[in-house]
Amino acid sequence: MINDKLMSSAESALLAAGASGCHSILVGLSGGADSAALITVLCRLSERYGYKVYAAHVNHCLRGDAADRDEDFSRQLAERLGAGFFSLRADVAKLAEERGISEEEAGRNVRYSFFDKIADENGIELIATAHHRNDNAETILMNFMRGSGVSGLSGIPYRRGRIIRPLLGVTRAEIERFCAENGIEYVTDATNFEECCTRNRIRGTLIPYIEKTFNPSFVETVTSNAEIIRSEDDYMRSETDRYYRELVHGHAVGINELTALHPAIRLRLIRRMIGEVRGTSDISAEAAEAAEAIAREGRTGSGIDIYGRVRAYVSYGKLVIERRKEETPPFSYSLMVGESRYIPELGATVHAETADRRDDTGEFFSVPDRNDPRDAELEIRSRRPGDRFVPWGMYGTKKLKDFMIDEKIPRDERSSIGILTIDGEIAWVIDHRRDGRFKFKDKGIKIWFSY
Repeated sequence: MINDKLMSSAESALLAAGASGCHSILVGLSGGADSAALITVLCRLSERYGYKVYAAHVNHCLRGDAADRDEDFSRQLAERLGAGFFSLRADVAKLAEERGISEEEAGRNVRYSFFDKIADENGIELIATAHHRNDNAETILMNFMRGSGVSGLSGIPYRRGRIIRPLLGVTRAEIERFCAENGIEYVTDATNFEECCTRNRIRGTLIPYIEKTFNPSFVETVTSNAEIIRSEDDYMRSETDRYYRELVHGHAVGINELTALHPAIRLRLIRRMIGEVRGTSDISAEAAEAAEAIAREGRTGSGIDIYGRVRAYVSYGKLVIERRKEETPPFSYSLMVGESRYIPELGATVHAETADRRDDTGEFFSVPDRNDPRDAELEIRSRRPGDRFVPWGMYGTKKLKDFMIDEKIPRDERSSIGILTIDGEIAWVIDHRRDGRFKFKDKGIKIWFSY
């Protein structure tokens, strides 16, 4: 039975991800068949494993009334299943235009940022998304066509950090049959069938053509191959990590030692170096090959710009990869409760006011050592040496520097991040993480920004 396969596949993925010992899971709920099936399955399994299910929906404001319909449907579905519900409205088209990226990428960034924020604020341990085998096949084909290398051909993992994908072992058709057999209602996004982006063309034209002409089991074949590739990629990654620890010091590696490596390890090592500097593992093969060419040339002073703000150059027998140093000068602005103040370094006006309940219009903080929150001393400033705070969801203090490293915030961007302090203590690393000591209860301060 399809029901049994989908349920057992999701259960196996949950157990492998350690969900049997967690207390809560947040589901990314769009209202479509995939996420409707996922939240239904997770709610059923929660009776066995005792975790609490929450749902998070993002209205991208791209489809007018249809987007509002999806939001209402998702809320009602979560309520029927007894799941907590969170929602966000985001002007994705505007964000895409401002940042010079596609609407698809902007929407993905908004979704995952929202999921992380909800999980952090509510102590939710795992975030589940409804990716399935067809999504995996589409991703692998996209990565192949853009030359992402072996890592891109390994596809979507069942788990990365706290993100889990319990439906990755089943196909879209199996999910739709599961919904039909169990009377699960869902909404359909008509834009999924518009061939306006690469993924939709792969989904609607390329994969059906391959299945019809060459291999009717193409999705299963390509995702099975991805599992083999992922295993081999894991081994190559471990070897690269070993050489990285041995050879790379301060974003530099000796050219003689580098060129002695097998070409596959050499390019992976360079990609790792670029990724460490850039703050992301999404580094193209072309970027690594360009830096390798500079190393082979071996002439001190020769160099090349990569991704605009990363520089690869040769210096006395070493390949060095660094980010251009354009740090924001230190800044500090005091703020009274009930006051608004423009912060040039953030490009925004910050507003502070008292609050006796929270809503979705800002960030809310308690003031532990004040009977009257209006007496609190607020400051918006840049980071300082020795800064420490208690990141939400953790016990004990952590160095702000270590937090920014763990979050992979590029070094030259750290000085431009705003820090909110209340009575001299860090309460919020703005847009990144709150301090658990200032968790809002029934009275405190509301902080919000206007741009």
